[in-house]
Amino acid sequence: MKKKRLLAAGLAAMMTLSLAACGSSGGDSDADSGSGSNGKVKLSMSVWNGNWAEDLQAFEDDFNSKNEDIELDVTMQTGDYSDWLGASTASNDLPDIYLLTPYAQVQSFASAGRIMDLSDEPFVDKVYPQALDAGKGADGTVYAYPANYEYLGVFYNKTLFEQAGIESVPTTPDEFVDACEKLQAAGIQPLGSTFKESWTLKHLFSALLTPFVQDDIPGFIDSLNSGKGTFDVDGIDQVFDFLDIVKEYNVNNMMDQDSTAGYNALANGEVAMLLTGEFSLATVAAADPVQEIGVFAMPVSSDPSQNKLSVDVGICYVINAETKHPEECKRVLEYMSNPDEEGGYMQLVSSDPGDAMPAMPFDGGAESPARTDYETYVDAGNTIPWVYQQYAAGFDVESGDIVQGYMSGAADRDTIISELNEAYQNYITE
Repeated sequence: MKKKRLLAAGLAAMMTLSLAACGSSGGDSDADSGSGSNGKVKLSMSVWNGNWAEDLQAFEDDFNSKNEDIELDVTMQTGDYSDWLGASTASNDLPDIYLLTPYAQVQSFASAGRIMDLSDEPFVDKVYPQALDAGKGADGTVYAYPANYEYLGVFYNKTLFEQAGIESVPTTPDEFVDACEKLQAAGIQPLGSTFKESWTLKHLFSALLTPFVQDDIPGFIDSLNSGKGTFDVDGIDQVFDFLDIVKEYNVNNMMDQDSTAGYNALANGEVAMLLTGEFSLATVAAADPVQEIGVFAMPVSSDPSQNKLSVDVGICYVINAETKHPEECKRVLEYMSNPDEEGGYMQLVSSDPGDAMPAMPFDGGAESPARTDYETYVDAGNTIPWVYQQYAAGFDVESGDIVQGYMSGAADRDTIISELNEAYQNYITE
């Protein structure tokens, strides 16, 4: 996963409700939008910056070659996408199709009347039911195509586990400790770190917290947004107990290790486990030799039935409610969401190790042991979403900063909980 894909576009989310009464943009944000002299319908699509420029160009070329009456122009915003989205919303200059972050931002744009109802589109019956939630408005209407699934868990070296005599992956904290002890006894470093960068800790804290609120995530978020909720939920002690285990069996210079260092340690067989996401597999695949890396759910709860793989939608595509070409825009989404489209969007953006998988059953893409494990969890329905994506816009980033204080030993668990509660209050009262 590209870190950029997961940043909440807070500015735009806060602005849209006050902009609902603005005049229509009509999808004319680009000079190329509309109808050209060649008789083709010109559509504009904007996405955020990343390392997928080559794939996007190939997608644009392939779509246009197969749709002679449409000229699709995909623009990758080179600056901060959040800033661009906020400015484009404020100036009423949104393109025909664009990206939003899941859940709260989709709901905000839907409430403001900015995006189209997509409930009857073909992708609705293709994507995983849980994925649809990421693209629904507050009223349950589908407003976005949830394009991909990303997953967080314990990525582990299967060969090193075998060398240490570990016959099955841990499903509880006690089993996790036992595995760490066996690895140490075999002279193998159990865990690596990425904790110098706090964004990795917003992922980790979310993945550990979600099992304990999974039965009513909307209720948990509503309680926080009302100002009456707290992070001191049932099970929070088990979250911090697991973080203590992670600290105990980690490398000595844990807080000096960034994501690059952590990915390299996993890829080179220097550590047996890393708490991370599928995006780390790109580094694994580039190493020589390539380690056999699998993934299992973080065993934070003493009740193994609560421990599920942390899987959620990374990006959502929406259609401007005021586009002059709604049917042509829907044809773009239908093309993008077709897993059998040879050389199409889905095959292009899922082709490399570390790429996120489509949020639907898909036979293409890069193979890996971790992907096989991921599909086992998904097929069994043994997954949970990323609760941090449903926080008030912007709080996700600060949550990682706060938890970093616990991992470094700068604050105890009671202080961390108080800081999380206070910070969340600031986001809902600003």
